Amino acid sequence: MGIAGMLLGILAIILAAIPLIGLIAIPMIAVGLPLSIAGYRNARRHNTGAGTARAGMATNTVAILIMAFHLVFVVKNPPFGFGP
Repeated sequence: MGIAGMLLGILAIILAAIPLIGLIAIPMIAVGLPLSIAGYRNARRHNTGAGTARAGMATNTVAILIMAFHLVFVVKNPPFGFGP
């Protein structure tokens, strides 16, 4: 579960960096973050490695931060004269 969450987080980071297409990253984050959390809880319960689950949580969090950055700085203040 942790590996799947991490891969979804990496894809979400790539897509979140593109301003308009970044909306596609929302479902990836919505699936990847709970998968990573569940993988981390499973790893803690069974005393196994939790590195990929932590990496999945981190990558999904970074994708959320990138999307928030775009929302605040690009959508509210559009570059190149595309806004009002």
